[in-house]
Amino acid sequence: MKLEFDPTADAAYFEISSAPVERTEEIESGINADYDAEGHLVGIEVLSVSKRNLSEALEEVA
Repeated sequence: MKLEFDPTADAAYFEISSAPVERTEEIESGINADYDAEGHLVGIEVLSVSKRNLSEALEEVA
């Protein structure tokens, strides 16, 4: 697992697998999920990171 953050783009990418991305689906506005050819999650992209309240989202996951 790898996390990349681009402060210029204000975007983060959580890489779960190094498999090639076959398709991307928008989960919600500004959050995209990448999947491989078998439908396994490869990574998640979060746009406008600085404008999001991620603490609430993290509480829901935990």
